[in-house]
This record gives sequence, C-alpha cells and structure tokens, in this order.
Amino acid sequence: MATPQDPHAKLSPSDIETYARYVDGVDPARYFDSQAREVWLAARKRWPLLADVLYPAEETGGKDR
Repeated sequence: MATPQDPHAKLSPSDIETYARYVDGVDPARYFDSQAREVWLAARKRWPLLADVLYPAEETGGKDR
C-alpha cells in the first residue's frame, strides 16, 4: 500500500479518489462513481423545477421523477 499524498485525504469528493490515493496503479478516471449519480438523481427528484432550469436539455423520460 502507498501512503496518501494528501494529508486531507478524508476530504476527497469520492471513494474512488480516496482509494486511488492509497493504492498504487489505480486511475480514478477509469472508474464510474455510482454514488455521485445516485446523489444527483435524488437531488433531481427533490428539486425537479431547479433541475429543469439548470439542465433543460436532459430528458429523464419520467422514470426518475
């Protein structure tokens, strides 16, 4: 295991980036962060009008609302 380069590794925005700091050879750009997608979908359900204003081109097909 490698030592983290950043002393504030606990403040990383995702688990994948934190994992990459501890394990050599892990490239966070090659992984999909499903937690970020789940948080985005939950926010879209909670504030649908705001989401429509900020992201007008994205269509959810009604299944995310």
